[in-house]
Amino acid sequence: MILYIILEAIVGIAAGILLAVITKKAEGVTYGKLDKAGFITNIVLIPIYLVVSAFTMVLAMIMRPHYDGFLAVVAWIVIVIASSAALFCGLGLGASVALRKKGKSKQSFAVQFAGAAGIALTFAIFCLFYGNLLAPLN
Repeated sequence: MILYIILEAIVGIAAGILLAVITKKAEGVTYGKLDKAGFITNIVLIPIYLVVSAFTMVLAMIMRPHYDGFLAVVAWIVIVIASSAALFCGLGLGASVALRKKGKSKQSFAVQFAGAAGIALTFAIFCLFYGNLLAPLN
């Protein structure tokens, strides 16, 4: 599981950077107020996502299934979803830059918060399933 968490974080960051770098600015696109706000928000979100994603990765590393059999399979699926917050962060920021370059301001501003949704999902899964579907720490 630790290997998956590290690999998906690397893939998310690399894919986000690649998506932002490869996308060419469309002709005739002028940046408005929402684009400038989105640019500033992207800069502010990068360090926040780095710190909180590291915390969610540690949280995902301590998650273990509480049962065997079918419930263990369900628990592993839940753990994989919960440990994908860094992937959502990287792809959300990369897609935000790519959409801004194509002139889609509203979608660009909205998609940059995909990481926040992934982080919230991780915390929600941990709070809902800890001690129930997921094993307690002690």
